Amino acid sequence: MKEERESLAFDVVFAGGGPANLAAAIHLKNLIVRHNAEHPAGQLETDIAVVDKSRRWGAHLLSGAVLDTRALEELIPDYRERNCPLEAAAAGEGVFFLTEKKKFAFPFLPEPFRNIGYPLVSLSRLGAWMAGEAEKAGVQLFDSTAAVAPIIEKGMVCGLLTGELGLDRLGKQKPGHIPGIELRAKITVFGEGTAGTLAEELQKVFSLQTGSQEQQHETGVKEIWRIPEGRIEAGEVRHTFGYPLPADRYGGGWIYAYSNTMISVGFVTAIERTAPESDPHRNLQLFKQHPFIASILEGGSLVEYGAKTITSGGLNAMGRICGPGFLVTGESAGMLNMQRLKGIHLAMKSGMLAAETIFEALLRNDFSAAMLQDYENRFRKSWAYEELHAARNFRQAFENGLYHGLLQAGMRLSFPGLSLKTGLPGTTDGTGKRLRKKKKHSGLSLPPFRPDGKLTFGKEECLYRSGTVHEENQPCHLRISSADMAEICLERCREEYGNPCTRFCPAKVYEFIETPEPALKINASNCLHCKSCALADPYGIIAWTPPEGGGGPGYKLS
Repeated sequence: MKEERESLAFDVVFAGGGPANLAAAIHLKNLIVRHNAEHPAGQLETDIAVVDKSRRWGAHLLSGAVLDTRALEELIPDYRERNCPLEAAAAGEGVFFLTEKKKFAFPFLPEPFRNIGYPLVSLSRLGAWMAGEAEKAGVQLFDSTAAVAPIIEKGMVCGLLTGELGLDRLGKQKPGHIPGIELRAKITVFGEGTAGTLAEELQKVFSLQTGSQEQQHETGVKEIWRIPEGRIEAGEVRHTFGYPLPADRYGGGWIYAYSNTMISVGFVTAIERTAPESDPHRNLQLFKQHPFIASILEGGSLVEYGAKTITSGGLNAMGRICGPGFLVTGESAGMLNMQRLKGIHLAMKSGMLAAETIFEALLRNDFSAAMLQDYENRFRKSWAYEELHAARNFRQAFENGLYHGLLQAGMRLSFPGLSLKTGLPGTTDGTGKRLRKKKKHSGLSLPPFRPDGKLTFGKEECLYRSGTVHEENQPCHLRISSADMAEICLERCREEYGNPCTRFCPAKVYEFIETPEPALKINASNCLHCKSCALADPYGIIAWTPPEGGGGPGYKLS
């Protein structure tokens, strides 16, 4: 007997509680309030809901982050008076190239790399604050609610289906089981961040990426440290290229000083399916061992750890951002400027543009694809488009190697033994593009990494600092078919790559065991929801699906 689902009706439903959708919900409510004050005879009554899978608003949000406040100033001009949680403003900055033991400063920073005056923020704290502002405005907020599928009828998105609660490991109902709920809406907005599962479903049905370049991604791993005073000044911003990555792999590190004693330290590693051996967690630990970084952290303590993937392809990799009954915002739409390593302001602006489109659609009672196309038009006339257009080739420039990319970015640096004017000797394909040689078990050839428990930590210790919690007795949300497990994981992948999932996952979700017989063990309760596995798996056989609502990391400072 088919279980009856509860159905709730809204005018607008937002899937995802990040800065894009929260900005959209706040702006939409403000537009409606202003309209109703000016048109007492033509009141617009709307029900607006935001759903998020985290157990606490902001708990799944993680970023650097240096905030460009342009969008925030447009959305909430008096944000400082409303106690927006900002850390120190960027007061000093530098970009450095690292070798294993030394650092070399870039003498000149192009405009996109400059951050002086921008506030440092904890995105998790900012998200929690924005959720509070949305609730004050009259938006209905649903935390611990995982949206698992869009509702599509007759070629039009009509809302969301939320996940079931109370299933055991085998998918059988436990006492207190609650079936998924249909959240019906005239317009549904998707802002799930990188590699959203709902966005994937939209792609299958509406082919949003047709005509766009292939999207690119990175994994960012971050730690919050409490350090002794006198090591760094509040507001210091430092970015690095080079060590510990090879020259043919994109990535880099950062240190942001929230205060004189609280800092954010992190490292970004490019995701490459053809070369999945890199370990983002290990890269961060090696980065911290560099004398430049270690001298700041020595004697400090690790407070929080987290990881997430980043959408880095830029404007050229963006697909369509709207369709019948739906809009796509923020990183789900690819709105991140990798040149500036910033996306929060673009996400918020995309949400505001979406809100203005939705407002007009509600006034006209028209929710067709033609009406919602105005979102695309608004975006192309906005400063967000101008910024992304100017940076559209930045990430792609690094496909020819680090040195070529830095030159294209306008960076100049020379020191004994290396010149970014010429790069390093290497094999090319005749066009200047450096060739990557495939190496079997290249990740396994690295020397063993032994954390010291003071400066560097293993994945288990780091995971503890992420606040990650999941209901243990539920279906595994990381799905690999039994056929793929046997034929690929235990045979092909083991031979060709040495099971890189045991390395590229920053939370030790995947573990290869030899006894009583070879098997790939999936520790799903460790999952940080970063989605590196779905993007880095060279065979594309790992399906990341939302676990039971409320599970996942519990970021407070990240």
